[in-house]
Amino acid sequence: LNFYVGFVVGCLESVASYRGMSSLCEKIWAKRESRHAHVVLKVLSLGAGSFLLIAGFVGLSAIIFGQFVYFIGSLYTIFFGLLVITVELRDKLSIVSAAYQQIDKYLKFLTLQRGKGAFYWGVGLLVLYIGPDGSNRWGLNNVAALFLAIMGFMHTFKIIKEASPALGPGDANPFEDTSGCAHSTQGLSAVTSKWTDLVTSSKTSPVP
Repeated sequence: LNFYVGFVVGCLESVASYRGMSSLCEKIWAKRESRHAHVVLKVLSLGAGSFLLIAGFVGLSAIIFGQFVYFIGSLYTIFFGLLVITVELRDKLSIVSAAYQQIDKYLKFLTLQRGKGAFYWGVGLLVLYIGPDGSNRWGLNNVAALFLAIMGFMHTFKIIKEASPALGPGDANPFEDTSGCAHSTQGLSAVTSKWTDLVTSSKTSPVP
């Protein structure tokens, strides 16, 4: 009897513990859309891009040692690092904004969280397997690529959900109620009302 009582009590404790853990997980999962989570995601993404860029410049020294494959991989790393930084900064700087306009036009998928996440993931895995001198050894590029691939995983599966993207450079919000638009709408409404009154009065007035 004691065995069965202990078994039932253990099951109840397990259920209570599961519910507590489930509630805790739900709270943590809800925090992924908080402002702090957005800041953390942005900082980590910019850090991944910057790390990739620095690692690429450091990796250019491989040409001195005749490591041509790693040198080419470093060129890729620099290019992709600049691209990641541009995508993350968007229109924060004028020079970055000009480059982002071209990305927004020709590489639209990079403006979406899942799209750029898959791109980060793919780039990270590509550079990850370009080792020094074509070997299986790891260089700084490989470490930076692994970091970028992890960030790509987080973006692709929205481990932290990115904030609603701001409008691209030069875009206007068609749903934004500006003061000028409000005045124009009021003026149009007044003209429409007068025209309606004129038409109605002409219909109701007797014909001589």
